[in-house]
Amino acid sequence: MQKIPFQVNEGGLVALLPNGHVEFLAASAEPLIHRHNAGSPVPAAELMTHALSDPLVTLDRFHLPAPAIAFVETTNLCNLRCRHCYADSALKRPDEMSTPMIKSLLDDFADAGVLQVFLTGGEIFSHRDAVEIVRHARSKPFSTQIFTNGLLVTEEKLAAIPPGQSFFISFDTADPERTVRGRMDFPKLKRAFEAMRAHGHVFRTAISVHRQNIQDAEEIFDWCARNGYPRPQWLETHPVGRALLHPGMLLRPEDVDEVFAVYRRCMDRYSGEPEDPAGPAGRPAPDGPGASAPTPVRRAADEIRGVDTIQFCQRLERAVGQEKCGRSVVYVNSRGDVYPCSNCMSGQLHRAGNVTRQPFAEIWENGFDAFRDIRFEDHAVCGTCPVAREDIWCQFRCPPLARNITGDEKGCGATEYLQEFTLRAGRYWRERRERGVRLTLTPRPVRTP
Repeated sequence: MQKIPFQVNEGGLVALLPNGHVEFLAASAEPLIHRHNAGSPVPAAELMTHALSDPLVTLDRFHLPAPAIAFVETTNLCNLRCRHCYADSALKRPDEMSTPMIKSLLDDFADAGVLQVFLTGGEIFSHRDAVEIVRHARSKPFSTQIFTNGLLVTEEKLAAIPPGQSFFISFDTADPERTVRGRMDFPKLKRAFEAMRAHGHVFRTAISVHRQNIQDAEEIFDWCARNGYPRPQWLETHPVGRALLHPGMLLRPEDVDEVFAVYRRCMDRYSGEPEDPAGPAGRPAPDGPGASAPTPVRRAADEIRGVDTIQFCQRLERAVGQEKCGRSVVYVNSRGDVYPCSNCMSGQLHRAGNVTRQPFAEIWENGFDAFRDIRFEDHAVCGTCPVAREDIWCQFRCPPLARNITGDEKGCGATEYLQEFTLRAGRYWRERRERGVRLTLTPRPVRTP
């Protein structure tokens, strides 16, 4: 039985419920959560009777008492050399955290009430103790996700990880001859995916789209559909990390017609009437920059455990007018340095402390004051932005992205291309919401005459 991770907030509790939803609950729900975690299951519906629609929070330097989402870099060592890598992954960093230190940090996260932990790299399976770390994380109440490129996954490792592990696999091209990653191996990924299924694990995939692989994106979506794999997540390559050294990879305004046509065909293939009319709808999905797509229809056999921590953090962003990073999200790199998010880590901005020298709880509470002083209203350029005028939600009020693009942390974190793509994606999903069309994880059946 999955335990319920929770944290005590000034207005009550923040908890990850058994159905995957994240909610603010009144303090009266705490005895029920303890009962559930002691082995007497409590239905999510019963816990939802304690949900708070208007929780009390302090807006000044707002932050949750613990992150809802924590990213942990186990190592910066990687078997690939992706030219767009935000972390500039390749070799181990000096003084990387020891395995006992990583496990101790995971213990701290569990004690604090972190809801979801993403274990990442580099490439996590480049770490010699990757399985040990994953097994330790799985012993905790938080939801554990693994970011990997999939190429170092083996049957032995999959067999040693408790069934039901969620994997998130990134790839960029279907053709090894055209790859910019280094050594993409499509057949090897298929073997890895099938082995994950055989060992009772679940997975999703993602593609980081840029100028050198846009022609491959549709092939990847089609490959996943033909093999019965879940819909890939569409990610844009941003000017951070190694991509700053390869600006020719970044998409340009003149590319938007071609890119959006590909995006539309890919999403149309995975759009249709809901298979479960009673399922949740209307929550933002992270496909495309700032796109607000309906929640995917879930198939338990193929999907990462449905957890809406990201959507919850986005809801908080809207409610408090402050970015989720450093307030409900945190990133710890392999040296133990603590940042608001991966973009800040990449630019070495707003470092709050180091967990090898300070307790994480102390860093979380006191280390982000300057970052938490920045609010959405400080990004004055939003007042003239067409995305804002059309009330399309975007994720580019981001200090490190804004600094890289404009030199001003309070500027706009979107390139001209991303602004236009965000507009088109927002209109696309708005029109589909009006028609009641949902984004699914499985492809829409092809109807033959």
